[in-house]
This record gives sequence, structure tokens and C-alpha cells, in this order.
Amino acid sequence: MISLADPVSEQRFNRALFVLFSILFLLAPLYYQHNLGGEGLFLPFNNTVWIAAVFVIAMGLLKLGYSGLVRIPKMTAAILFFLTVTTLVGAIGTVSEPTSWMFRSLSIWGGMLLFFSLAQFRLNRRQRDNLLYILMGSALLQAIYCLVHLLALDSPPGWMSQSPGIPRGIFQQQNLAASYLATGLLIAIFLTTVPSFRHRNLFLKTSVLLCILLSSLVVVTSGSRTGILAAFGGILLICVSRHQQLLRHRGRSLLLVSVMLGLGILGGSQIDSKTGGLTQGLEKLSKASQTSQDPTRNDVRRMMYDSSVELMLEKPVFGHGIGRFQPVWHDKKAQYLTEHRDAAILAPRLSHPHNELLYWGVEGGLVALSGIAVLALAFLKVSFGLGWQRGGSYLALLLPITLHTQVELPFYISQLHWLLFVSLIAIVATHRVTTKVFQPSRYARACMLGLGISLPVLASIFFSHSLLANRVIFQFNIAKTKSFELLDIPSRNIYFANTADFIRMQTLLNYAIKTDNTEIIEEYIRWAEQRLLQMPDAALFSGLSFALHHQGEYQRSYQMMRRGLSIYPTTTLMLSAQKMLQKLDQEKDLPVGVPVE
Repeated sequence: MISLADPVSEQRFNRALFVLFSILFLLAPLYYQHNLGGEGLFLPFNNTVWIAAVFVIAMGLLKLGYSGLVRIPKMTAAILFFLTVTTLVGAIGTVSEPTSWMFRSLSIWGGMLLFFSLAQFRLNRRQRDNLLYILMGSALLQAIYCLVHLLALDSPPGWMSQSPGIPRGIFQQQNLAASYLATGLLIAIFLTTVPSFRHRNLFLKTSVLLCILLSSLVVVTSGSRTGILAAFGGILLICVSRHQQLLRHRGRSLLLVSVMLGLGILGGSQIDSKTGGLTQGLEKLSKASQTSQDPTRNDVRRMMYDSSVELMLEKPVFGHGIGRFQPVWHDKKAQYLTEHRDAAILAPRLSHPHNELLYWGVEGGLVALSGIAVLALAFLKVSFGLGWQRGGSYLALLLPITLHTQVELPFYISQLHWLLFVSLIAIVATHRVTTKVFQPSRYARACMLGLGISLPVLASIFFSHSLLANRVIFQFNIAKTKSFELLDIPSRNIYFANTADFIRMQTLLNYAIKTDNTEIIEEYIRWAEQRLLQMPDAALFSGLSFALHHQGEYQRSYQMMRRGLSIYPTTTLMLSAQKMLQKLDQEKDLPVGVPVE
């Protein structure tokens, strides 16, 4: 067997890792094309990020196959347990949306494969710090991106996301930008305390200080209470754990960090942001900290959390089934609003309870939560095993995204957040690894080589096609004349096929009602009834009500409208549909089936 475990080969592999890791976090996230927004691959940068991530994974696989050595981090057993539990929950239980669950599982497995791939590279402390410099640089680029949004007098260039006055970055959402930049801010502060910082070149030192300045400025202007709270808590934790390093050399590091933070906060408070900036963020924090029994206080989170907890208690062990959150929660929402008349009402459809633990608890119960708990405890053990000074700082670096997962759904909107989170865990876990000799057969080595080459190729083809499908869906929605031929491309993409089908059927319904095409309407009714079992969308409730009404099934039409209104009592689409249905009744001299309240 050819061994590449010698120092020269290690150096070459490490060089390749740093190049691919830089592409993953510095270049890939900058890609943008016009889109309709949403989650997952509907945001273009998630596609390019995964292409780059698969190249890193493939490089780790090639190194494993050729070096004859496998490096096993301390957290390996916990990660395998987590993967086994989360996968089995979907395989054994009821999966409502197989495609959605497949991509969710692939995202989890992809993140863990990135973890193990990074572990295969033998890095010293300075090289691990180099990975942190790359992550810091990623945050710096996003901070500059957000600064353009804040200072743009007109729309930014077409190759950038359009958000003048609101610092959203490539993420198209300011809370995501805030948690990402809060993480970058903490990485930059931590880097000023590591021994190698004094010996870095002027460019790197300047970049670190600039990252502290611009990241703090953007977090302040974002008005994100999550970003502000996470940044403050993380800075406090780093100051406690790294106070000796900050005070060395007459406190030079502490002085530099304090000056940059002060300038950033001052500059951020002076910039006119549409989000309300620091004042708005502090007001949100003040409201959130107030104890009150009023369910309408602050926002709708209390309603989301209370109803989700009730769902967990209904099936505490195995949950309601993977992909079942939407249908079971919206039924619970209607019941909750009936029982709590003064509760705050969430108008749009909800795909996630804005709390990762509740999400897994509802769908997978205590079984799924046990996998997360074991993983979290393993990370804490590894962190504190490094000592309080470094371990405490590493905990601080994960604080912004961890906190964000408890109030929103960052991992589902931005895959960059997920890969950043995994990379930070890998950097921590690879401080201590067990190296074992690995002697694969000739056939096994050939398979590894084949996978190492084919995976990036296949990933590039699929995600490039996904970008094309996304572009076509956007073009179809803005086109005045709808051509179904455009939807052929997304229909052939497994990720976008359901969306293309949804758009096609909704468009066909409008055409069929205008032309009295009963055959198409019947097809729509069959399709919508099945679709509602997985996705209780307001457009489906209103469309199915009109389709049934047109076919003369008035009672079923009224029943569907009432069910939609019980879930979406304040949604403009449902209220407009309600009035339109009443108007149709009047035109046909029918008794009003769904009176306007």
C-alpha cells in the first residue's frame, strides 16, 4: 500500500485543505442570484456552499484512503450515537415528507462527514488557529457586505442581495447576519489572545481588528436581540476565560479590543438603520425579560412554544413522526386559539417552532432529544478537558449560533451557519485524537478513490441544476405570461419538484375556473386534499374551497374554508377568500355558508 503519511505528504494535504476551506467560507457564500426567498436550496448561496463542502469532504476521504491512518476525535462515539438516533427516528417512525426528510438527513450527515474529514488532517495549534482566521475572514466579508446594505443610497449591484438600509448580508435576513457576525466577532477577539497573534503579519492583524470593528457595528445596527445578547455574553465569557492573555504586555490586547469595540458600537449607534438599531434591540430585550402572564406580550413565541410543548407531551417518547410538525402543529394552533382567545396570532404558515429542541421533541420525542443531549455533553467534556482558558473560549465561540437555534431556525435557512458550527466543533475536538493504522484492501482503496472523485462531480451537477431550477421558478413567478414549459426544469429536480407542482396546480386552478374545465378542477381537488395532509397552507385551503364550490360541493367548500380560517384567522389571503366565497354565494342566490365575522 502506498503511504502518504510522511511529513511532505501531510504538508501537501494540509495545503489543499486550507485552499478548499478558504473557498468554502470565503468565496462560496458570496454567490447570489434573484430568488423568492425561503429556506434551504431556495437561497442560492446554500447550493454553492455545499459544492465547496463536498470537495473538503472528498479531500478527507482521499487522505484516509491513501495515508493508511484514521484519526478518531474524542467525540466520535457521541456523534455516531447522534447520527444513529436521528436516522432511526426517521427510518422507523412515520415520515410525512420523504424528500424533505432525505435532504434534512443529508444535511446532518454532510455536516458530520465534514467533521470527520477535518479530523483526518494532522494540524498543530498554529494551523488550527489558521482555520479560525479563515472563519474570521468569512465574517469580515459578510460585515462588509452588510455595510454596503447600510450605506447604499440606492439598490446594491445586481450580483448582491437587495436590502438597502437593512444589514442582511447574503443571508437575506438580519438575525442570521447578526448571529454569524457575532460568531466572527468572538473569533476575532479570541485570536488576539492566542500566542501566535504577535507574530502574524500586518495584514492578518489588521483584518482581525477590522473584523471586531465592523462586526460589532453591524450587530448593533441589526437590531437583533439575539445577536446583541450573544455578542455580549460571548465577550464576557472570553474576558473571564482569557483575562490573563488579554492583560499581558501591559494590556495591549485588551486595549485594542476595547477601542475597536467602542468604535464599532459608537459607529453603529450613529448609522440610520431601518431596523431601529441598538435602541430597538435593547427594547426587544427589555420586553423579553419582563415577566407577564399576558400571552400577547412581545411576540407570538409564547403561543408557538406552549402549543409545541403540548404536542410533545402528547407523544413524549417517539414524537409525532419526522416531517409531521406542520400538520400536527397547525391543528394544535386552531385548538390553542380556541382555548386562548387573547393569544397572539401567527399569520403565516409555520414550518418550525423557532426552537430546535422543540422541533426535534415534537417530531422525534425523547429519543431524538437524547441524541442531541449526548452530543452536547460530549462537547462540554472535550471543551473543559482543554482547560478553562481555551475551553471556555471555545464555548463562547459557539454561543451565538447555539442561542439562535433556540429562537429561530438558522440551520434550515442558512447551511453556512450549520457548516460554521460543525467546523468550530471539529477545531475543538481535534485537539486530542486517537490515530489508528488503517489498511484497506485494494478494492476498498479503489472505492475510496472513486468516491473521492465522483462525490464532488455529482454534487456540482446536482447543485448547479438546483440553481437553474431556482432561477426558473423565480422567472415563472414574475412573468406576466405563464409558460408551463419553464417548469419542466424544476420538475426534474427532486428538491424543487414539489414547489413546481404546487405552482403548476395553483395556476391551473385559476385557468380551470375561468374556462369551466371541470376535469382539471377535479384533478386539483384530489391533489390539494393529499397535499394538505403534509402542508396545511392557506393557499391550498382557499384554492380547495373555490374548487369544491365551483363543482357544487358547497358544504365541503364551507367546511374547508372554516378549517382554513380556524388556522389562519388573520391571514389576508384567507380573509379575502372568505369574502369572495360569500360574493359567489350571493351571485348564485345561495345562503351564505361562511359569514364574514
